[in-house]
Amino acid sequence: MKKNRIIALLAAVAAVTSVSASGEALATSGSALASDPSQTTATLVAKVADPQPGPFGASLEGAAFDGKGTFYFVDTTAATGQPMLMTMDLATDQVSTLYKNAPGQNTMLNCIGFAPDGVMYLCDLRGRIATFNPATQQLKTVLDRVGGQPVVPDDLTIAPNGDMYIADYKGTPAAPTGRVLLRPATGKPSVAAGGLAHPNGIVLTGKLDGVWVDEDLAGRLDHIGPGFSSPASTTLENVVHTVAYLGLGASDFTDSLTIDGAGNIYMAVYGGSEVLEFDPNGVQIGRVVVPGDAPNVTHVAIQPGTQNAYVTASGKDGGYIYRFTALAAAPANTPNGG
Repeated sequence: MKKNRIIALLAAVAAVTSVSASGEALATSGSALASDPSQTTATLVAKVADPQPGPFGASLEGAAFDGKGTFYFVDTTAATGQPMLMTMDLATDQVSTLYKNAPGQNTMLNCIGFAPDGVMYLCDLRGRIATFNPATQQLKTVLDRVGGQPVVPDDLTIAPNGDMYIADYKGTPAAPTGRVLLRPATGKPSVAAGGLAHPNGIVLTGKLDGVWVDEDLAGRLDHIGPGFSSPASTTLENVVHTVAYLGLGASDFTDSLTIDGAGNIYMAVYGGSEVLEFDPNGVQIGRVVVPGDAPNVTHVAIQPGTQNAYVTASGKDGGYIYRFTALAAAPANTPNGG
């Protein structure tokens, strides 16, 4: 099946069947990999945000590169007048501010994605997807409801044809109302998948034959793509297949996902001081430890054309950027992260 047909099928099917199978990969973290040679340690690049008030403190998120190789990130919980959307010169570690909340604004930017035409899209946890105009430093709402329901966008991924898939951050294991939403490059937004428990990270697979999604309240890594819901089925539909049940700590949660040029997946673990690495089949093959007092690891972005992976992480003393070597390079001249 050609890639464009697969993407179209994923876009068109709103009904989703959850599939559970024996022999699913069991991913482990923490001490289980402590002596494994696949474990590596990230290095600190720079402290880029001061502590913030509130229960979550500073909350660095959204590590992303545009197609030109410029690095961006956000501080979701930045107080009024403090930097929220920033860019960083990786040669000098110089940070520049692009957006701050003015008095009376309550924007909570949480992810960054770039369309093929270079337009920057951002998730706002207050309930919208917005574009950012760097010339005016203004946000413009482009999506706030799908299927008659408000959205809580936590992360997004954009296909080469411009189709955008969004993790709608809702639901619990007991009441799985979370969704994967589609905002097509042309046409009406729709629900591509449902029945999820707090979908957080989302990224297209390396073959563009579906998306990877993690559910942070259920501790799962899912693949969503065209398949058969049962051996008796003869019709392809969007199928949610749980690939990995994650053995995380009580205060650790799956966060954003990123992919390299070989299809390997990188999962940030909020509260866990780590990034988990999975092969293109969703089997865990490595772990990156983020040292220091920054346990809230949220996102990885890989510099286009290189194996230089950058991580956003936060702790009680502020927000930090770390770096490690990815398993494979990201494609050159292609946005990475979000």
